Amino acid sequence: MALVNNKELAKKIEYIKRKGTKDYIEKQLERNPFANSACLSLEGKGDFFYTGSMSFGVGFGMEDSLAKRDVEQIEEFIRNKKGISHARFELTPFCDPLLLALLQEQRYTLEQFLAVWVLDLKAWKPVEKSFPGNTVEIAVVANEDSFEWAWTVALGISKDNTVSEETMEATRTFLEVPGNTGFLLKDNGESAAGGTLAIDGRLGELFLASTVQAYQGKGHQNRLIEERIRYAKEKGCTHITVTTEPNTVSARNMEKNGFGLIYNKAILRSSEIK
Repeated sequence: MALVNNKELAKKIEYIKRKGTKDYIEKQLERNPFANSACLSLEGKGDFFYTGSMSFGVGFGMEDSLAKRDVEQIEEFIRNKKGISHARFELTPFCDPLLLALLQEQRYTLEQFLAVWVLDLKAWKPVEKSFPGNTVEIAVVANEDSFEWAWTVALGISKDNTVSEETMEATRTFLEVPGNTGFLLKDNGESAAGGTLAIDGRLGELFLASTVQAYQGKGHQNRLIEERIRYAKEKGCTHITVTTEPNTVSARNMEKNGFGLIYNKAILRSSEIK
């Protein structure tokens, strides 16, 4: 199956993101009915989410067209929500050009691009590597290790090297989503890095990965990428996807591991919603 310009594969990629986010928000609200998260599903058109301080719409423009009243409904959905001041749409190159024109008319502007990568697992083989004196171990996260995993991933993402209890719980919730599996890397017995894999049918998705600052630059994320690829292939996946910002270390890691860029998503942001 050709990967570039493959709309059907793009639909599957956008679907796994939509499904995973909906399931995550559902688990969040089960834990805390007052969590600042919600989903608005427009049947046959796409899903719009807000969680924390972020809002984003996924899947729009790939099936039924979106009307001005739909955009107004979405903006009303997030109006006056804590920490939310803009609506964002993630648009693939396959979306209806009329949607792009509609959003431009509504004064949406380009905020950034995201790179979507895919690896064909049918031809993938692990690269045998040797690391002299290697003391690295990677394990699938069991229930009793979920706090350690959440702490490691959250600490790796943290900009000030601290992790709040709220962030810990929000991170740990990802492991409660059906189809999600966490991976914890230990370096000489110390938790150093973590990553996540989602599986839906024959498609896997890599996401939510980080390395604790003291262990960065040692190739741990490449090890986690390969381990999750191996696991996905063993579970019957034929393709695996990941989304990164363009021209970053994460993007270069994907190229090193055989992923190909199949499309860029444009993130369009509204003016401030009051």
